[in-house]
Amino acid sequence: MHEALKDWHNYFVQNSTNRGDFTWDTEERLTAEERRCIGKSIAAFQLGEHSEGKGLLKAADSFAKSKNNPYLSPITKLFIAEEQNHALLLRKFMELNGIALMKHNWTDSIFRRLRKNVGFELSITVLITAEIISLVYYDALKNATKSNLLKNICGKVLADEKAHVKYESELLGLIRPTNSVFRRALLPFLHRILLVGTVLVVYLSHRKVLNRGRYDLPNFIAACWLEFSNCFPSALVVRASANA
Repeated sequence: MHEALKDWHNYFVQNSTNRGDFTWDTEERLTAEERRCIGKSIAAFQLGEHSEGKGLLKAADSFAKSKNNPYLSPITKLFIAEEQNHALLLRKFMELNGIALMKHNWTDSIFRRLRKNVGFELSITVLITAEIISLVYYDALKNATKSNLLKNICGKVLADEKAHVKYESELLGLIRPTNSVFRRALLPFLHRILLVGTVLVVYLSHRKVLNRGRYDLPNFIAACWLEFSNCFPSALVVRASANA
C-alpha cells in the first residue's frame, strides 16, 4: 500500500498547482432558458462539492495511523482541496450568471450522513459512488450548455474526478482483500445496491439536465454502471474471494 499511495501522493501534489485556466471576464452568459433548466441542478452539485471534509480527514488519519502509512492523510487533504476548488469554480460561474447558491439539499444531506462516523473504508465507498455518478452528470452538463466557460469548467472537473475514482477504486482494492470473508462478500453487494439507488435518486432530481445532455434514464443507468464496472471489475471480487 505504501508504494501505491506514494505514487498517488506525487500525483496530487503535482495537480495541486493546476486550478484550471478560465476566462472569467467573458461577456458570455447563460440564456434565460438554459438558466431555468440547469440553475438549480448546478447549485445542488456545487453544494455537494463544497465541504471542509473534516469527517473524511478524521477517518483517514485514524486509518493511516493503524496502517502506519505516511501518505494517506496528506493525500486526503489534497483531495479535499481539489473538491473545494470545484465548488469555487461552480460558485464563480453561478455568480456570473445570477444563479443563487443552495444552502440545503436533501440528497447531499443523506450522503453526508452516510459518510459520518462509519470508518474510512465505508466513507470512501460512499464517496466513490457519488463521484462515479458525477462523471456522467458533468458530461451531461457539458453537453447541455452552449456556454464555453461552463464547458471548460466541466472539463476540468471531469479530469480531476476521473483521477479521483481511479485513486479511490485502487485504494478500496487494497483495503477490501484484507477484510473478513463475510465482509468481502457483503460490501461489494451492498455497494451495487447503493449505486443503483443513488442513480435513480440523482436522475429524478436532475433529469432536466441529464435529458438535455443526451442521457435518458436507461442511458444514465448504463453509463453509471459502466463507470462502476471499470472501477470494480468482477475479477477483483473473484480474486479477493480466492485469496481468503
